Amino acid sequence: MPVQDWQSDAEATIDAHLRAVAGRDLDTFAATVHPDVTVIIPSGRILRGAAEVVDFHREWFTDGDWTYAVQPVLATTTATTATRVLAVTVVGEPGAEPSRFLMGLTFVAESGRWLLIHDQCTIGRPA
Repeated sequence: MPVQDWQSDAEATIDAHLRAVAGRDLDTFAATVHPDVTVIIPSGRILRGAAEVVDFHREWFTDGDWTYAVQPVLATTTATTATRVLAVTVVGEPGAEPSRFLMGLTFVAESGRWLLIHDQCTIGRPA
């Protein structure tokens, strides 16, 4: 797969990844995922490998009329690793109660592109 211009920049790749989720763009989402990715969804279920992660998102992207919004909390980027902590709000359908959680993303620089290697979602407890 040829490297897209945005894939050589950590911030551009992370932005493309998040826009792909919000816009249900499976092709762009898949282009941001490392073959050995691990994802822990809010329920605690662990998804292993790009095939399982992309399949999960394929199903989720076609499921209902949900909305997805993120707010940055923390960001760190080095020459080879980019991490982000985001506050996420998902609304399952119009008028539904929002689901809120923290999401930690880790991207690695590999072969001239940035790829998601780990994604972990944590449901917070009310204060």
